[in-house]
Amino acid sequence: MKSKKKFMTVAVVLGLVLLMAVTVMLYMKDSKTVQEAKVVRAYFVNFCMEHARYLSKEEFDQRFPKLAADPEWFYWPGEDLKSGTFQYPMSLPVPSAPGASKFSEFTPIIYSYAVSNPCQTFSRELL
Repeated sequence: MKSKKKFMTVAVVLGLVLLMAVTVMLYMKDSKTVQEAKVVRAYFVNFCMEHARYLSKEEFDQRFPKLAADPEWFYWPGEDLKSGTFQYPMSLPVPSAPGASKFSEFTPIIYSYAVSNPCQTFSRELL
């Protein structure tokens, strides 16, 4: 009976360690993605201030070729280029992440964040 209890204790501890390790790895990955998203958002704001419009899809792809090639990053400009939304992959809620979290329709798991109209986040008069 003692050996079964020891086994269960070891199994629980190992399970918790594994869960913590996975969480830390996801957080590190998400933190890097948040930094990229902040760079993209800042670029949008500067571009909007200079051109009084959002980037076209082609301009986004040209400026951020690595992100454009990543199937988990998306950018949707409005038809008149007076609006735009970009979306990036996330696994955990990170308070410093720009945008709003999006949950899977099937499970209550965050799969991405979306930043709608990033230029208007800083100034309603930009566009």
